[in-house]
Amino acid sequence: MILQGDCEQNSQKLTPKSIQTVVTSPPYWGLRDYDNEGQLGQESTPEAFVSKLVYLFNTIRKALKDDGTVWVNIGDTYFGA
Repeated sequence: MILQGDCEQNSQKLTPKSIQTVVTSPPYWGLRDYDNEGQLGQESTPEAFVSKLVYLFNTIRKALKDDGTVWVNIGDTYFGA
């Protein structure tokens, strides 16, 4: 199953202990604006951003199988010349 869309809405749809692997690349705080109200990465402070990530990963954790894994790619910018 591949879920695409709002992470908060999609995380609520997950069945407990049903997911083996999660791979995600959340937008870094303040870097991207996709013009979606409430989007991840547009919180008012870095602390609010981290709090939202913690909430989301706690929700995802409930859906992980006992030996499940989460892969997170997070960075503050693209490399460019």
